[in-house]
Amino acid sequence: MDKRRKKKFRPVFCSGAGILFCIFLAGCAGSSLQNTPEPDRTPQQARRVVFIGLDGWGAAYLPRADMPVVKRMIREGASSVKVLNVLPTNSGPNWSSLFRGAPPEHNGAENFPSIFSLLQEQGRGKKAAFFYEWSGLEHICGEDMADKRGNIETDMKTAREIGAYIIKNKPDLTVIVFNEPDSTGHSERWGSKAYYAKLAELDALIAVIEQAVRDAGIYHNTVFVLSADHGGILWGHGFNSPRQREIPLIIYGDGIKRDYAIPSPLSICDIAPTMALVLGLRPSPQWTGRPLGEIFE
Repeated sequence: MDKRRKKKFRPVFCSGAGILFCIFLAGCAGSSLQNTPEPDRTPQQARRVVFIGLDGWGAAYLPRADMPVVKRMIREGASSVKVLNVLPTNSGPNWSSLFRGAPPEHNGAENFPSIFSLLQEQGRGKKAAFFYEWSGLEHICGEDMADKRGNIETDMKTAREIGAYIIKNKPDLTVIVFNEPDSTGHSERWGSKAYYAKLAELDALIAVIEQAVRDAGIYHNTVFVLSADHGGILWGHGFNSPRQREIPLIIYGDGIKRDYAIPSPLSICDIAPTMALVLGLRPSPQWTGRPLGEIFE
């Protein structure tokens, strides 16, 4: 709160011309205030973040998907199905861009800042946990930056184990990246019956993780962020087409606007700065993405 000392009121006497001039100034001030846009809001206090990444989850396949948990989060949170990833539309450059807030041509240095390194530097003892299935994600986070758990599986057993970890340890930042529905897309085709069945299974895993956050007693100050690295078409990806480039972004939790469509254009590089904002961190000046301050109530 801005605690300023009140000034003693002193009457000011004006001539007739002076009074008219004062009225003119007051009218100008009122007009200026009316035309000044309200600044974007930010969290009133730092919150926890649970990020869930689904490899190969194209935004084009969300409308038909049987994902009631995800679609509830969309209704009760902020979202977009028009987030553009980077080229080539492969996992390596896109997961790197998502967690490092900048495209591959900028984030290639080994010590380039990530959401994990920011939490370590600015978080004052805050804890991170990183669960990932694809071994190519190992370089995203140093051993000293998070409790790293690689080689996970996309199944209910793993979701329950992650949930038990959250209940016990209550991390400030939990990052989970499943290697589905990418594997199913490559084997069965993007948009196939098997692909949509895998999306339904993933929705059930997300429900288990959400319930664990409730059981841990930290649901009230946790923001869920759901997204992906790329989509796909037929049996692959890697090229420049909407089904490969457009990924979903869902941000849900206390303090987030409800049923809010985040205005485009949006980039995969905006996700790390936005998570930093939720966590109460200063986004790195080396990041090219922007924090999405407009999502907060």
